[in-house]
Amino acid sequence: MRSVVVDANVFVSFFVERNAAQHSAARALLSAAEDGEIAGIIPQSVLFEIAYVLQSQYGLTGQRLAATVRAVVTFPGMRIVDDCSWKRVLEIWPEPLPGLADAAIVAVAAANRYEAVATFDRKLSNRLEAFGLAAYW
Repeated sequence: MRSVVVDANVFVSFFVERNAAQHSAARALLSAAEDGEIAGIIPQSVLFEIAYVLQSQYGLTGQRLAATVRAVVTFPGMRIVDDCSWKRVLEIWPEPLPGLADAAIVAVAAANRYEAVATFDRKLSNRLEAFGLAAYW
């Protein structure tokens, strides 16, 4: 089974429906995980990023925000991982990856030999191959 690390923007697009194509792709990824076609991997840092974006950009607070985070944590076929190789993160951040959150995702994926990363971030997608990773889409 293919292991896919999922970026925060996938979940944000799923919940907010800010882009129809991204929402559809996110829904398909979650269905693939639920059906056992892929193993979805969610780094713990992604949960914090999801909460931050939903709160700061979309105004979710309190119980609504907590319910959304609970939904992410309990999605069938998804697994939260909290092992982040900070040594590896600091090797790739801020160069060649300028984003700390992106560096953490890549570090988790590479250290655990997960095959792919699902993200709507084109800059990150274009850089994955340099780290021995594939883009999910």
